[in-house]
Amino acid sequence: LESGTTATYTCDDGYELFGSETATCSSSGTWQSELPFCGTNVALRRPANQSTSVRGGAANNANDGDKTTVHDGKKCTETMKEVSPWWQVDLLRPYPIRVVRITTRGCCGQQPLQDLEIRVGNSSSDLQRNPLCAWYPGTLEEGVTKVFTCARTLIGQHVFIQLVGVEGSLSLCEVEIFTTAEFSNDRCERSGVGTDVEFAAFDRMCYEFNVGKGGSFEEARTACRARKGGDLAHGFKGVHNTFLLTELERRKPNLKTQLVWIGAHKEPGFTQRTWKWVNGEVIAKPAWGRDQPNNYNGEQNCVVLDGGSNWLWNDVGCNLDYLHWICQHKPPSCGSPDKLLNTTIVGANYSIEAEIKYQCPEGHMLVGSPTRTCTKAGFWSGEAPSCKYVDCGSLPGLEHGSVSLSSGRTSYGAEALFTCESNYTLVGDAKRTCGDEGVWSGNQPKCLFDWCPEPPQGEGTTVSVSGKNAGSTATYDCKPGFILFGQKILTCGLGGMWSGKAPTCKYVDCREPANVDNGRYVLLNGTTTHGSVVEYICDPDHWLEPPNRHILTCMRDAKWSDDPPSCDLITCPEPEVPEDGYVVGYDFNVHSTIEYHCDQGRLLKGMTSLTCNTEGVWDGQPPVCLFIDCGKVPPPPYGSVNYVNSTTYLGSAVTYTCSKNYKLIGPSERVCLESKQWSDAAPRCEEVRCQEPVLAEHAILSVTGNDRAYGRTLIRTAESSPSVQTYKIGALAKYRCERGYKIQGDPLSTCEDNGKWSGETPQCIFVDCNIPTAPIHGRFALASNATYYGAVVLYECDDNYVLDGYARRLCLDNGTWSAETPSCKEITCKDPEKDGAMMIHVSTFSVGGVAHYSCPKGHNMQGNSTRICQKKGTWSGYIPKCIPVDCERPAPIDNGRVIIMNDTTTYNSAAEYHCVPQYQRIGPYLRKCMEDGNWSGEEPRCEITIAPTQESQTLGLTIGVGAGVLLFILLILGIIYLRLRKETPVKNTENIQGALRKEDQNAAVMSYANLTDGQGNNIYENIHEPEEVYDSPYEETSHYEASPVSRRSNGATVTINGVAVR
Repeated sequence: LESGTTATYTCDDGYELFGSETATCSSSGTWQSELPFCGTNVALRRPANQSTSVRGGAANNANDGDKTTVHDGKKCTETMKEVSPWWQVDLLRPYPIRVVRITTRGCCGQQPLQDLEIRVGNSSSDLQRNPLCAWYPGTLEEGVTKVFTCARTLIGQHVFIQLVGVEGSLSLCEVEIFTTAEFSNDRCERSGVGTDVEFAAFDRMCYEFNVGKGGSFEEARTACRARKGGDLAHGFKGVHNTFLLTELERRKPNLKTQLVWIGAHKEPGFTQRTWKWVNGEVIAKPAWGRDQPNNYNGEQNCVVLDGGSNWLWNDVGCNLDYLHWICQHKPPSCGSPDKLLNTTIVGANYSIEAEIKYQCPEGHMLVGSPTRTCTKAGFWSGEAPSCKYVDCGSLPGLEHGSVSLSSGRTSYGAEALFTCESNYTLVGDAKRTCGDEGVWSGNQPKCLFDWCPEPPQGEGTTVSVSGKNAGSTATYDCKPGFILFGQKILTCGLGGMWSGKAPTCKYVDCREPANVDNGRYVLLNGTTTHGSVVEYICDPDHWLEPPNRHILTCMRDAKWSDDPPSCDLITCPEPEVPEDGYVVGYDFNVHSTIEYHCDQGRLLKGMTSLTCNTEGVWDGQPPVCLFIDCGKVPPPPYGSVNYVNSTTYLGSAVTYTCSKNYKLIGPSERVCLESKQWSDAAPRCEEVRCQEPVLAEHAILSVTGNDRAYGRTLIRTAESSPSVQTYKIGALAKYRCERGYKIQGDPLSTCEDNGKWSGETPQCIFVDCNIPTAPIHGRFALASNATYYGAVVLYECDDNYVLDGYARRLCLDNGTWSAETPSCKEITCKDPEKDGAMMIHVSTFSVGGVAHYSCPKGHNMQGNSTRICQKKGTWSGYIPKCIPVDCERPAPIDNGRVIIMNDTTTYNSAAEYHCVPQYQRIGPYLRKCMEDGNWSGEEPRCEITIAPTQESQTLGLTIGVGAGVLLFILLILGIIYLRLRKETPVKNTENIQGALRKEDQNAAVMSYANLTDGQGNNIYENIHEPEEVYDSPYEETSHYEASPVSRRSNGATVTINGVAVR
């Protein structure tokens, strides 16, 4: 730019210029004024405080944006008249402060401000701890605006203004505090936004207060997200919360509703209690108002700031469409970038992520980064670079050459070019540049003469020349076995001289090199003279130590260039052990392998083993061990979970078990895998039930279930259609086979707790017993005309033969008929039974034989006297009986008595006849029972023999005896009646005939043996029988021995109707 050019400085909207607005370029090429700066007021509407307040002079009147100088009781601040009054503003965050501008009160004759101190710092309680920004010892005029510039930029959150050492009242109409580290509210504004939206910037964030209209939560959020990177205000706390609440409180009188949407909400539902910001971050400590959140009807899922509760939080329904809202977003651009003197900016795009470049005038060096980027925070990255003028001065002249400046200048960036005259060569830098420190780069070059004579000759050498001008070379060589002593190559230098003396050649032999263990050497050119090369080669799995000594050269001192190497076994370094892991294997020689393992719960990522290769390194990178945890698993219904090692990390196992009568469907064990998941799918517990039992061919199955719905027996055969029926544990299956088949195995099977039927499925095997053998004199018949298992054969014998053995045989499961074949034996009858002294005569015991029965004398036969041997081997009819002949009791006689001897009337029994006194027997005294059932002889009778003269003497006695006998008989009858009523007859099942009462006998037969005459004498004691009656009374009528007859028997028995009564 020409001298006298004027530069005018302007600021972006919302910023004010501090410093000179113009600068003029002087004749010396410098600008005459200092560079100004653009700042924005960060004290506007920030929380303010002061020592005291009077007459409506509140502290926030000093930063409300109203610059009037007339207090009028509400425009400016005012303290009481006090010692060292003060006013303070909290910027809510530290800023670098450069300028403080104060507007004083301009009326009413109050005490002017004097001895003013301005301090900036981070202490809100101790004013003197904050650094001093400015001090004004004089008196400020009334109604003026005074700018105070800090002696140096101070960083602080609190700005204090105090009258120091003065007793007075502090009144301020406006205080503005400017910084370059914050963007203005105007930077946040966008085109097309209505007047109902108010903007405010704080802490490098733009806030939009939509207070002129309302909308639902989603409508508000949609409007905010229309701004690039914008959303409802969220994530605010601390000073950001204070800033927002202060701004809302200031706007509160103009709000249509005091509920304002912010970016906080939760998922719908009564039970959901987690509140989140709209960016997904969980809100740690929500600032709820009293009795909030109440989630009325379970539909209040969005959050508002409630002006009726000091702007604390309240939960409301998200569909309320009349509420205001606050948006937050970053500014759309970074504004005009700052620049220092002499710098030029290339690029006019100042939007987010745009890049600009800085340039300097010719001859100036750029100090700093040449590029800056507009960051998302709305500020340019880094610092603005500066331009520094640099002059390197003129260069000295060049002998036999010249120097030229490319741009005719010696300032920064200028270039100097050096050239030489003919036959002269430039030695050094052909170009030098003026650098950063005002110094030319490189060194001053020279121009030297460049032609040489023939090179010198050496003893035993040969020489080859590339040329004679400067830079040409002369190369010397020796014959094989000779070495060159001296410089091998001479160079033609500037000035026409070769670079040294000619060398000489001498013969040198290093002899055979030394051998090495585990290796060998090879003479590469087959010689050991100077220059010969030997190469050492190691056997496999060995390497040279040191590794770079495998080639040795025969040197000029007749020695090999180094000691021979050694061939050592290849080894690898100690392997690296991963964290939480370990290595197995301590042999690090070649081909050795080590294994990597991780501690429990860790996953090995990488190779599990490494091998030492022939290069002495492990053939891979060591793995790492990552901790893997699969977490807990829920137990299945009707089951439980057991953590085998009480762990859930990698390799841990969890086992599943089911309750009784339940089986596990799925894996019983799951293992924590590398994917942090348990292997396989989770199993389930299913009631153990058995499927339909397997049914063998020719088998019949009956299954008895124990379910409520299936507690019945099902019968199935091999031909039955398949069934999907299942059975509970304990169900019973019974197998049997079709006819002709026998069951092989256990016929009973139970559904067990493993869901299987117990035992093996029984099989049905066909069994045939073949045709049986018929017995002699007999035959057989097959009941089912079959001879297989279970068949029946029936045996019969011919007539008059009986079966000896089983008449029925079964075909058994071993293929044989049960028991032995029966035989047919001739039917014979046993000896016929007989009764007592009965006699039997048998013609033959074979069928048809006759048994003749006969009775002894005095007996009559009852029944058939013959019986025939029948085909059943039994005698026909019944056994006859020999019944003794019974003459029955003889008829009683008048005036006498009959005595039955031994109380029996059967054959050969005897009956005695006696007459009462005064009567004489006419007939036999004794009668016997005969074979024909009659008593022998005629029945005797008793006739009276007493004389008539004696009747009168004995009449009285006879009447007395008769009366006594009658009384006695009546007494006896009474006793008999009583006994008959008490006695209960006993049924005789063994001898029915003996149990018959002899009531049919003649009741007139009576014994009088015990009758007395009333004086204690037996009425029969005076009966006189002729002595001759007892003299051999049976000699003429019978051959039986006479029975003794007792005249007195105290044990005599009285019978009535044949029943003994005594």
